[in-house]
Amino acid sequence: MHLVQLTLATSKDALISVALPVAVLLFAVAYIEAAGYLNFERLFAKTRGLQPALGALASAVPGCAGSITMTRLYGLGAVTAGTLYAAHVATLGDAAFVLWSAKPLDTLGLTLIVAAVGAAFGYLVQSSAAARFLRLDDASFSCPVPNHLPMWAVVLWPALLVVGLAGALLLPHAIALAGGVGVVLVLLGIVMLRLPPASVPSAPLWQALQSSVRDAAEIIIWVVAADVLFQLGNALSGGILVQMLQGNVLIDVLLAAAVGLIPGCGPQIVVATLFVSGDLPFAALLANTLSQHGDAIFPLLKAQRRLATYLTVVGGVVGVVIGLLWAGIA
Repeated sequence: MHLVQLTLATSKDALISVALPVAVLLFAVAYIEAAGYLNFERLFAKTRGLQPALGALASAVPGCAGSITMTRLYGLGAVTAGTLYAAHVATLGDAAFVLWSAKPLDTLGLTLIVAAVGAAFGYLVQSSAAARFLRLDDASFSCPVPNHLPMWAVVLWPALLVVGLAGALLLPHAIALAGGVGVVLVLLGIVMLRLPPASVPSAPLWQALQSSVRDAAEIIIWVVAADVLFQLGNALSGGILVQMLQGNVLIDVLLAAAVGLIPGCGPQIVVATLFVSGDLPFAALLANTLSQHGDAIFPLLKAQRRLATYLTVVGGVVGVVIGLLWAGIA
């Protein structure tokens, strides 16, 4: 019974504090990209000397689109190796949507820090003879396009989200209603993400809608799962889990940086959720953000594993060093 109540309460909180702002941010970013307002290829072709700085800024945008684009352009030979490293070090990934929706000021500071660190390291890789072994001149590859969701899923998921939000706001004490809708959204999201690719209209509005629904569904799954598992683990341990995380910044930074080495955005959303709830310090979040690569690492794992290994090791080292330095300063 405790697990059911915990799941319903967590799902209700996720609907109110995460789902709506995340969905709005995702749709805004996706529409800007789908409508062609951001043409990275044209921009980077004209500004080769500024590429590492621009690559870091592009990747500091919420989501993985910036770092995936830099990875694709590097595979085509359109950007430098320093730009690739800058982009991967500065990647905030999908965890940024959770962070921006809950702690915008902290997230702004995080964005500025990782963009600066990413750009600095990118220029180091690009210009330093000592870092020549990190540059692979023959790293040509292509990046796969994410699967499109079928039309019914793109319509049904946001419709259920609106119903759940209306229930949570109009009936604040009806935890079972809003929480139940949240659980349905999680289960539906799991099903949607496993569906075969479908063809969708080419209109920018529709492209942005299906992209934002897919990403929002994945984020909500990770947020709810992370919160439920953490709260359950803490209850079973008698509060030891929270005490361990809040009592030793060194452990927090090392663990968060280690999680960042795991490919994909899901584990990083877990760290972001723990930071938002106050269970992890900013230094740990910073270490995780610098060490992670989001979904942009997957094309490299398939096509250029040595380069993926270099990026992973570099990100982990940079994350630990900067995280520990921040812990010593703050």
